[in-house]
Amino acid sequence: MKEVTRYKNEMNTLSIGKWTAEEMNFLFAILTQVRDEGTKELKFDTYTLREYVNFDPKKPERWNKAMVTVANKVGQLVYRNIEDNVFRVLPLFQELAVDMTEHTVTVQVSEKMEYILNRLNIDTKEWTQFDFLEFATLKSVYSKSVYRFLKQFRRTGFWKVTIEDFRLLLAIPKSYSPSDIDKRVLKPVMNELPAIFKGLKVHKIKSRRRGNQLLGFEFTFQQKQTGTYIENKYDNQNKKQTPEWSDPNYKNQTTEEEIKNLEQIKKQAIKKMNFENEEQTSFDI
Repeated sequence: MKEVTRYKNEMNTLSIGKWTAEEMNFLFAILTQVRDEGTKELKFDTYTLREYVNFDPKKPERWNKAMVTVANKVGQLVYRNIEDNVFRVLPLFQELAVDMTEHTVTVQVSEKMEYILNRLNIDTKEWTQFDFLEFATLKSVYSKSVYRFLKQFRRTGFWKVTIEDFRLLLAIPKSYSPSDIDKRVLKPVMNELPAIFKGLKVHKIKSRRRGNQLLGFEFTFQQKQTGTYIENKYDNQNKKQTPEWSDPNYKNQTTEEEIKNLEQIKKQAIKKMNFENEEQTSFDI
């Protein structure tokens, strides 16, 4: 089984929604295994996946429920974009099926979205990479989401986000007040992530003009020094990585027009996150 999760940064702009930690582990376990496999239909043994995500084997019914729930929620993982009066919805998966009788999970990545997980151009640095097992050990769903963004900005050691985008990307309930976010979101994040990201601090960004209104957050940590990229360096070298049915001549079939549309979606999402305000004041949490 592959151990490194890697995908284009656009994946992080998808709001995962109200998922449990177990469901997120299952989803990202699948994303880890379909990396660099194109749009082929892949089949996995559910027992192997359960062991891979370190799920309690004494709770098979709970595991089955988690798999089915993820299969239902996969329909939410889409890119939405309005351009030239055209509303587009692009699904991440073409299929994700759970067979309770055969104990298998069948997955096929959508053709128009497969570039997010396949043939990544490492030199562009527009990708997120992390150790799946490290991700799976995090207990808080908010820690898991912030973890992915900090991994995306690992080279800069800096992530600034508006309060609106923070709520959206982490699926924070609208009813949560700033104090609720401190207690229910940031507290578990700061309990778990400093052990992974050295020097991690989070600052509240407030406006002086509007009664100290909360504008967003700024996360800072020790940036990661990266060396020369080595393909599959962290994957298990003692096990065969490529299935017998894998096609070594696979080529990305995404058209130039489709790539252009997807790049536009990415630019819009990133633009929202790169906000600036001259009257910001930082407060450590």
